[in-house]
Amino acid sequence: MPCQEERIQCFLMSEVLRVAPSERYRLAPLLDPRLPQDAMVAYYGLQHPADRVVVYGYYQVAHAPSGFLALAQTGYDLFRPLAVPFVGSAAALQALLRVSLQRGRPVMLHLPAEQRAWAEEEVDLSEPRVSELRRLDTKEFRPETNVLVVPCQSPTGLPRFEVRSGDVVRAAAGVNWKGELFAEVYVESQPEAAGRGYRRSALAAIAGQLLSEGRLPLYQVGENDVAAQAEAQWIGFRPTGVRCLLAQALLRAPTSALGEPR
Repeated sequence: MPCQEERIQCFLMSEVLRVAPSERYRLAPLLDPRLPQDAMVAYYGLQHPADRVVVYGYYQVAHAPSGFLALAQTGYDLFRPLAVPFVGSAAALQALLRVSLQRGRPVMLHLPAEQRAWAEEEVDLSEPRVSELRRLDTKEFRPETNVLVVPCQSPTGLPRFEVRSGDVVRAAAGVNWKGELFAEVYVESQPEAAGRGYRRSALAAIAGQLLSEGRLPLYQVGENDVAAQAEAQWIGFRPTGVRCLLAQALLRAPTSALGEPR
């Protein structure tokens, strides 16, 4: 058992440093690219364009990060960066949040749902959305042909399928990010499209496109969205047992010894 002095010394040696683009490969040993729960952090930590992401490493030993946080500009939200941490302890997450976030500037924080309490020690969360991560089972996949579904591209060049009525997009499905093995899909629709099968057809189309590229689709479905869960299940998306939290995060002001904001 380390003595108290050794524990304090170890804590003091821990630090957060920006990871140079040429050094991002050092994060790879922390991840298993074959696991769906590692796919998103692997993409943003290792593959997202270097001019659109800043990566911070949590170091307890020099040159050997034990965790990291990627702060990325994405098409998901043009005004709030996406913060994606990969950590194994509350101390690592809190240190990364303190260094990477700017006071007064909100971000969209994505992390495992069970780490919410860790994050709330440093940030105020709002607009929380808990989802279950689903992976397409290729043996259960049900392709669906619908002549109303047309292929196109998102503004970032990623594949997208839409159902239009004139100039109005009734339903659409596209890709949030695309890695080497996995890609994450999304679905959006107008309220009047409910019950018409448009969402399901668009989701099946984007899933088929990704499979043709050799990538396995992942889909984050709201844990209380019964309709979306049914659509996903019908197409072949099966639960992984992983729950994710997406919320706006705002770095909390530091407090004085008396517990008052400074």
